[in-house]
Amino acid sequence: MNAPSLGTERAVLREAVARALRAPSEHNTQPWRWVLGDDHVDLHVDRSRRLHFTDELGHGALLACGCALHHLRVTLASEGWASAVRHQPETDGRPLARVRIRPIDGDVDATSARHAAAIPARRTDRRRFTGREVPVDVLESLDDAARPYGGVLHLAYGTHRALIAEAMREAAGRQREHVGYAAELEQWTHRYAGARDGIPASARLDGPPPSYRDLVLRWFPRGSLRQPRGGGDHEDASVLAVLTAVDEGPVSVLRAGEALSAVLLEATARGLGTTPITQVLEVPETRERVRHLVVGAHRPPVCVLRLGWPDPFGEPLPATPRRPLDQVLTET
Repeated sequence: MNAPSLGTERAVLREAVARALRAPSEHNTQPWRWVLGDDHVDLHVDRSRRLHFTDELGHGALLACGCALHHLRVTLASEGWASAVRHQPETDGRPLARVRIRPIDGDVDATSARHAAAIPARRTDRRRFTGREVPVDVLESLDDAARPYGGVLHLAYGTHRALIAEAMREAAGRQREHVGYAAELEQWTHRYAGARDGIPASARLDGPPPSYRDLVLRWFPRGSLRQPRGGGDHEDASVLAVLTAVDEGPVSVLRAGEALSAVLLEATARGLGTTPITQVLEVPETRERVRHLVVGAHRPPVCVLRLGWPDPFGEPLPATPRRPLDQVLTET
């Protein structure tokens, strides 16, 4: 393969950033900013989009940036480009990550190609899943997807699942009393015309907080999304899993975001529905309970995932909006 020109590299990186905009973020805030140079692209946190009353630790913004970084990397890999990434704390104007690329010597990695193909299909699904159980080998493949980025997926069954479910209910109650939380939720679910961010009505369920067996998900203002026509709530056989990072440093949480993206894309490629759950980790008391009683004190939890098979009677979920490339990418 001939060495590419810098112009080619810039074009490749620009297109990869455009596809990385499909990455998930809490309340669809899209808290990332990219800066394109001659031979690299830098990733920064857009701090104006941080959820100060919901994401007090700032972990949610870092996770979202990690998801965007992983989306970028698998997009590049699927097009025949290897990426070298330098992760670092964002201090003194330095980026969270700097990405340089080179042509891949050999065949495109099959996993990267499968994950890149899953990017446009991935959705956050808050609806009921079916009563079909998720096989162990499928769950193991999700953990395998997280491992290269320092993430570990802890499955929560029995007592551990009950502890998380109880902590989720307590976290919801505490956040309702938190000054500023309700206004922040309103801000990101009722966006101004043309904002191309936030959670649209089409992604929010019509009615009270969705309840599946012992789980009660976060309440969002009433939307237009409806449950599938068939079955009942008792049929939901979703599995809970907790994604953990190496530690609570910004680099570890950023890399955990890459792990989260890898898990979500692997799940999507296998036909699973996914619901990232962070509310239980946003309240200090419930976060520490999950950490010490479910996953162990040595690894901090960064996201809980609800995993299951989508109901075949459900309507296809529309894509949530994304900001245009020129709002998130600066070229130098």
